[in-house]
Parts: sequence; structure tokens; C-alpha cells
Amino acid sequence: MHFFRNLKNKFKEPISKHDIKRFLMEGFLGAVIFGSFMGMAQFFILTTNLSFLSLLTFLIFYVFLTRRLYRSFSFYHIWYSILAVFFVLLGDYFINVTGHLLFFFIKTKQIVWEVFNPLIYYNFLYYWPKDIFTILYNLLSIILYVVICVTTYIQMKR
Repeated sequence: MHFFRNLKNKFKEPISKHDIKRFLMEGFLGAVIFGSFMGMAQFFILTTNLSFLSLLTFLIFYVFLTRRLYRSFSFYHIWYSILAVFFVLLGDYFINVTGHLLFFFIKTKQIVWEVFNPLIYYNFLYYWPKDIFTILYNLLSIILYVVICVTTYIQMKR
């Protein structure tokens, strides 16, 4: 009970309008523009023999965005941690969308609108066939996303 009361009080703390505007601008621009740029880089890496390096595109994006977001405010508020997690997930979405959009555009010379469906990229949350390898992959994906979200939340508090 004390935890929820303490959490409720953290949301009631004042927040600087200048800080939140800058934080939102940095977050959206970083997630959309740099996420799309990393999606292009991931696409070009996946077309080479060095496809195992595609994980580095997300790592570069993650480090870039969390450091940039941390430097964009002067006083910590709990909303910064929550929004930072949202921006990291939004950037991950744009990394995947850009890579798939480039793939389909080069292959079919058309823009395939289905690549904008977020259910495609987060199907590990709801698609559980009776295949043990898919189940293990889905569990690993969920664990990685939880770790990413928790570390993002903690990095904003440091």
C-alpha cells in the first residue's frame, strides 16, 4: 500500500514545461528519424554476409536515444522514465518498419502498407504454436524486451 501511495505522489510532483517539451521533441525525433536511419542500416547489413551484426543497429539506437533523452531534462520526473520506454519501443518499431519497407519496395517496386501493422513485429506476445523452438524464441524475446524496458527506466533515474 505504501508503494502505491509513494508512486501516486511521484506523479503529483511538478514538472517543468520547458523540460517536458524538449524531452518530447527529442524523443519523437530520435525515435522516428534515427530509428528509420537505423532501419535502413539494418536492411543493408541483413543483405550482406554479416547479418549477425543487425543486432548492433538496435544497440546503437538504444544507446543514442537513452543518452540523448537523459540530457534533455534538468530535474527528474517519473514521466521521463515512462516516456523513455515508450520512445525506445517506438524507435524499435520504426527500425523494423523501415527495414521491411525497403525490402518490399526493392522487391516489388511498391509500398506495402501492411508493414505498418505493429502486430507483425510484436507477434511473440500472442503467437504461441506447439513448436518448442518458437516458444523458446518468444520467451527470449519477451525477456529481452522486459530487460530493455527496465534498463531504460532505470537509466532515466540515475
